[in-house]
Amino acid sequence: MPEKEGSKKKEKKTGAAKVAAIASTVLWILGFALAFVVPANSPFGWVPDGMLLVGFFPLLYAWKPGWPWVVFGVLNTIVGFLLLVAFYIPDTNFTRDMIIVRKHLAEQHSPYTWMVIGIMSTIFGMVRMAIHLFQWIRKKSSKQSAPVEASTSLEP
Repeated sequence: MPEKEGSKKKEKKTGAAKVAAIASTVLWILGFALAFVVPANSPFGWVPDGMLLVGFFPLLYAWKPGWPWVVFGVLNTIVGFLLLVAFYIPDTNFTRDMIIVRKHLAEQHSPYTWMVIGIMSTIFGMVRMAIHLFQWIRKKSSKQSAPVEASTSLEP
């Protein structure tokens, strides 16, 4: 019995999803482990956050729509902007506990990592959405321009 094309396509998608899940998990574990290894105020302080954020890329790439990339990118850009703004708010506006958290954020989390990855993700998602839109338009226009055969022909 020949295999159906749909089952091969589904098996291929499942394989790609497994690879994406494994790649994401490895990046997340490395990023989380590096968060405990990289010292505060290190020039490599951006690496753990970067690896944790880039860990979402394989999963987003395996999922075909572009809008999740845009949402992911916009939200990460907002987080980076909020981190940056929080660094410039005077200590008098925070409680003692909030100052401790703010100090941790300033020493361990680079706002530019969040913003750069967010902007890159947003751009990638918009390009992906545009490509899918043009493919959809081309597919629809080719179906409409295809000649329609007459079902009742006079010729034998």
